[in-house]
Amino acid sequence: MNTVNTAVDLGRSAESSEPGRNLRRWWSLITALLVAALFLEAVFAGAMLSGAPWARKAHSVMAAVLIASSVAAGGVSMLTLRRMPHGPRLGLILLSLAAVAFLQAAVGAMTAKGANLAWVHVPLGVAMVAFAAQAVAAARRLGGD
Repeated sequence: MNTVNTAVDLGRSAESSEPGRNLRRWWSLITALLVAALFLEAVFAGAMLSGAPWARKAHSVMAAVLIASSVAAGGVSMLTLRRMPHGPRLGLILLSLAAVAFLQAAVGAMTAKGANLAWVHVPLGVAMVAFAAQAVAAARRLGGD
């Protein structure tokens, strides 16, 4: 009976020492934080539409934070995960999220200046949720087959 328990314990310690497991945890956290930033961006948009005077600035600042953090995460993942299974995919998704966020911010700035582009800005924001969900899914697949 001790032999079986020892074998099980050895199996667990081998799994927990797997380098991909730690990377998977960290990148899952990073992508979850990006999702949280995206959610906060939507909250600020709703506050802005409700007439809160502070919300326009908060929405603008959060857009810049989202773009910068997506570019940084995408670049770091492309460099550090290039040889890991599913690593390049995560990097491309994060860089795509950054590109869409940049486009979204540009359309939002034009809308704020009076351009009739809210019909593009709102659905593009919804599409960003899909990119963020793909990033989380890709992070969870890191190191696997």
